[in-house]
Amino acid sequence: MVPQGLRVDQTLDVRGVERPASYRQAVDRLNQMAENEVLELYVDEGEPLNTIPFGLRAEGHEILISEPATQGVRLLVRKRDLIQDS
Repeated sequence: MVPQGLRVDQTLDVRGVERPASYRQAVDRLNQMAENEVLELYVDEGEPLNTIPFGLRAEGHEILISEPATQGVRLLVRKRDLIQDS
């Protein structure tokens, strides 16, 4: 469920994709998106859930929601750029 006023712009399912390919796919997709757009990202539990959100936060993106999915976990990630124009 998407909270009121929040729009999902793109969806990516990396469940079953080995790491680091799953992380790379998520980063590549976010790099193609505009600032403030929201990516609905499905990841496996375990190591991917521990490492992918951490890496995305380290790159400046915002994890809005992390909730159980039918299999794995559903994340909503807001695209943020680390370097802001002055």
